[in-house]
Amino acid sequence: MDFTVLGGSPAWPNPGQPASGYLLESGDRRVLIDCGSGIAGALRAEDPGPLTDIFISHFHADHWFDLVPLHFLHLYGIWKTRPRPSVYLPPGGRELVDRVASVWNGTIESFDRAFDVSEFESDGAIELDELRFTFTPTTHYCPCHAIRIEGPEASIAYTADTAPDERVTRLVHDADLLVAEAALPTASADNEGERGHMAPDEAAALATRAGAARLLLTHVPVENDLGSVLARAQTEFTGPVEVARPGLRYRFT
Repeated sequence: MDFTVLGGSPAWPNPGQPASGYLLESGDRRVLIDCGSGIAGALRAEDPGPLTDIFISHFHADHWFDLVPLHFLHLYGIWKTRPRPSVYLPPGGRELVDRVASVWNGTIESFDRAFDVSEFESDGAIELDELRFTFTPTTHYCPCHAIRIEGPEASIAYTADTAPDERVTRLVHDADLLVAEAALPTASADNEGERGHMAPDEAAALATRAGAARLLLTHVPVENDLGSVLARAQTEFTGPVEVARPGLRYRFT
């Protein structure tokens, strides 16, 4: 069971790094979790083989926009002979992608021609062979869902974008790997008192409360000084901590 970072930039790109996108490989499954700007190109460079499944946490551009070029790659490009991946969208997502497709196509069929499109339920579960995916809403500026994956060798939990939220704490408990966003330089740096993101120490405190084995900080702007980000996280979490970078891979056996 392998988990690979394809990209982990915030809403604006870090130099040389795509936005959010992570590849999970287990058995015959190749699962893409989020598909932000630049991820389609990163996938072509990595080319792990045919994708079987794609999960989208929410509809901010840095988490889903490259579903557009990825669907063209499957529809007309070099991957057109590959099997159609299943795409799982958050509640209400089907209507949104249909609207986007209608802008260039004049119809609502474009994504369906490349993918098998459906929605997951906020409190539901999806079983894919030996993998089990569960979800919970997060505190963000638009509807967003954290995702937990239970596999035969490990459990991986992904906060997506969120302020501190007890629903997320419950979902990520005892994860072997917690992938937690840490977009803010400080907890007070969010927009006018609204909360939609975490600072590194908050992400690390989440890992401690949840009893996670290791922590991967993502969605971190390079302007926040990655050395300082790591140091602040390590004051709240005593386990292994890293900052997401393209190509970083975790192997669970």
